[in-house]
Amino acid sequence: MPEQVKINHEEVLFKESFKGIKNDIRLTLVVLTACLLLALASRFIFGASIDNVAFLILVGWILFYISHWFSVKHQKNNKQLHNFHFKNNFIDLVFLTVIIHYLGSVEWIGAIFYLCILSWASSVLTKGKVLILCVACVFFYTELATLEYFGVIPHREVFSVSQGAYQDPAFILIQIAALIIAFFFIIENYGTLSDNLKQNQQKLVAAQGEIEESKNVLEIKIQARTKELQELTKRQEEIIKERTGEIQEKLEEMERFHGLAVGRELKMIELKKEIKKLEEKLK
Repeated sequence: MPEQVKINHEEVLFKESFKGIKNDIRLTLVVLTACLLLALASRFIFGASIDNVAFLILVGWILFYISHWFSVKHQKNNKQLHNFHFKNNFIDLVFLTVIIHYLGSVEWIGAIFYLCILSWASSVLTKGKVLILCVACVFFYTELATLEYFGVIPHREVFSVSQGAYQDPAFILIQIAALIIAFFFIIENYGTLSDNLKQNQQKLVAAQGEIEESKNVLEIKIQARTKELQELTKRQEEIIKERTGEIQEKLEEMERFHGLAVGRELKMIELKKEIKKLEEKLK
């Protein structure tokens, strides 16, 4: 019985995680599609200088998530599911870093979108894995800023908000430091809340398992008691049938005795009548 409850416990947690990841994939597909449409509108309606590579990356990212939608169904347990989602979130960070590069890098607010991946990951993954993703965000963003600063890769401008800021060390350091503080502050609080919710979920599932176990034990006891009552009823029916047979035999015996007694009395009455008639004749 305890083993069965354990299996049910794991199945419930797996279903909850699977549901959360499916919602994450669905929401990400909606957001990516909206971003692609917004980028198309920005370029062809408002004349924004968005590189063609950015569109290809967005399309590739959408296709990647469509494959993610079908691949997630092949995960068999909670551990495989979380590892699969963690790897895909890591790939998301790579896609997003490239998109940020084509949208102006440190001169624009693209780094904020890292928070979307981190917050969605926090709803499913453990706090430790989300912190790893957070460190990866800081590393990718710092690497991007460093490569543009030293001219290893060209700087892309879409919105000329602060031209040349990508080569200002103070601006880069302040922005990276602010992002680090924001990332870890949000992940620490959101991750703690998410962990608490997961712990409460596990407690609820465990309580549900205990209730199921108690229910099964109660059903077994009820079945055993019902069987005892059925056997007792059967024995009582047999006893009643046996006693009824004995009473029936006694009744039949009494009826026979009554018949004999009544017949004897009738004969005695007839004999008395005959004796009286004889006495009268003799007189």
